[in-house]
Amino acid sequence: MKKRLIPKKYIERAYTLEVENPNKDLDLETTEEKIDKLPKEMFQILGEIISFIENTNKFEGEKNEN
Repeated sequence: MKKRLIPKKYIERAYTLEVENPNKDLDLETTEEKIDKLPKEMFQILGEIISFIENTNKFEGEKNEN
């Protein structure tokens, strides 16, 4: 059985979040307001990806030293 890099529940939650008003002009919002609207699962996904990249870089770095 394969282990998922990103848990399925994070992806489902991040992409099924209902948008309050799709016609709202997002360019009028500040960056902070835009970030506040992102679901926490998006940050969990980014954290998993960054952790994977760091672990891969660490592994490859040790491999290249030998």
